[in-house]
Amino acid sequence: MKFDSNDANGILAELPEALLITALRGEIVFANRALTRLTGFSADEVIGKDVSILLPTPERRRVQVKEWLARWADDPDAESLRYLNLEAATKSGEARLVSLRVSKHEGGDEPLFLVVLRDVTAQHETVAQLRHAQLVTNRILAIGEDGVLSIDPSHRITYWNGTAERIFGYSEREVLGKPISVILPEDVASRHEAMINEFAASTSASRLMGQRGEIRGRHKDGHLIPLEASITKTTIDGELVLSAQVRDISARKAAEAAVKQSEARFRAVFEHALEAMALLAPDGRVLEINSAAAQLLPSVPMDAFFWELDWWRGDASEAQRGELKANVERCRSGEVIRARTTLEGADGADHEIDFSLLPVTAGDGEVIYIIAEGRDLT
Repeated sequence: MKFDSNDANGILAELPEALLITALRGEIVFANRALTRLTGFSADEVIGKDVSILLPTPERRRVQVKEWLARWADDPDAESLRYLNLEAATKSGEARLVSLRVSKHEGGDEPLFLVVLRDVTAQHETVAQLRHAQLVTNRILAIGEDGVLSIDPSHRITYWNGTAERIFGYSEREVLGKPISVILPEDVASRHEAMINEFAASTSASRLMGQRGEIRGRHKDGHLIPLEASITKTTIDGELVLSAQVRDISARKAAEAAVKQSEARFRAVFEHALEAMALLAPDGRVLEINSAAAQLLPSVPMDAFFWELDWWRGDASEAQRGELKANVERCRSGEVIRARTTLEGADGADHEIDFSLLPVTAGDGEVIYIIAEGRDLT
């Protein structure tokens, strides 16, 4: 099979990548169809023109294209020059980012430069978007309320955010590359390693916060930290990466302990008080009643209103119930009620009671409980 110059020109014209050939002085002597698709210029519109026609107008004076072509072509295999990104301009004036490669042909009267161009605009935009998303993600992780850390298959720490620094006391420089056991209590380190291996081998992609229950971490100074944690796994470049979010619950545990202590103190006073006491909802419904109050009542119906309890007898009962209901309404609005009344006790005898209703308010002033207290003066 005979191969001539016409065949070569046809092949160059149909190459899928944009190609142009310039003379030593920068004049374009050949342009293929792919270059037309890329730039909008036909071959007739660029042949004989200076190669700077493909640059944006502001760049034409600043960029010494012919010097660049000569330098790139003289060292075509240099690592830094294999593919170069350059901004090109289309016929309509649209800027396109292209990656180009230059080689030099020495045949004929003078050298020729062969320039292959690839449109990498979309690729560049995608990379820029990914980089922006990564920066945003890193910023969110850096300032989030949860500590975030990642480990590689050998259980060595590969990522460590600012909150993890505050929780454990180690800076990023101190822990990167260190085994995860550095932040674990010694008595659970081996068991924790087995749990990580089990999770890595499982089909589960993550375990959410709380599914693992409370765990403990070890601070740099040696004290133990109560934590909640969630863990997830992903594969990056063929390597399994495990990431954990950890939350220091020391403050919450302390608050829970304080609430329990406060509740225990209340329970001790409430249950062992000599005075009759009842804890009411703001609407007057009975939540709890102590033993001293129970001794004044034949029975205590569940979920009853305070004024419905069997305190009274005879014709005066309805009037007394109505008065007590009105007093509860006044207390619900924040008023302290003090009164004296006569009740019939469970023993069938009348008891003179020094009676009070005390509102219990939240931080915003809203009444959340009412304490009813009665002292038997009989």
